[in-house]
Amino acid sequence: MTIPRLKKHPSHSSSLPQNLRGIFAGSGTLLNHPEMGPHLLSLAHKSKSKSKSISTAVDPSSITLLYLGTPSYDLPDKRLAQTSWYVERGCRVISLDVVETAPTTAYMQECVEGADIILVSGGNTSFAMRRWRRLGLDGMMREAVARRGVVMAGGGGGGHFWWAGG
Repeated sequence: MTIPRLKKHPSHSSSLPQNLRGIFAGSGTLLNHPEMGPHLLSLAHKSKSKSKSISTAVDPSSITLLYLGTPSYDLPDKRLAQTSWYVERGCRVISLDVVETAPTTAYMQECVEGADIILVSGGNTSFAMRRWRRLGLDGMMREAVARRGVVMAGGGGGGHFWWAGG
């Protein structure tokens, strides 16, 4: 029996990166879980160091996490719930709020380029995708993952964004 090959989605680039890294959870708060957080940091450390194994000795202060709360309408309580574990451990957390304002392209690019991890909140994926496409932010994030190996993370609707169906 021959298994048919899946056709490439027309919006995907011609080649996928060899070392995609990410964690996707059924709920955004799971990414803040004491068991999940260290693993996410170790993926970012592995991406930065280009080592072959996941290191257990990760210096959180060397990790920058970019938080996008667009699917949850940039609500402060959601941001706090999903980023507090990382802040408490010394990670640099940047929140890029784009629901009510449109940051400059240069500022959005700076945030994305400085990130080791991009964490997308759960919520209304459709709303977030439309907003990011309008701003060009979706392409910046996908490029950062493909070119620099930025670690992808998302809970609920925030995990859907990273895939063609999102």
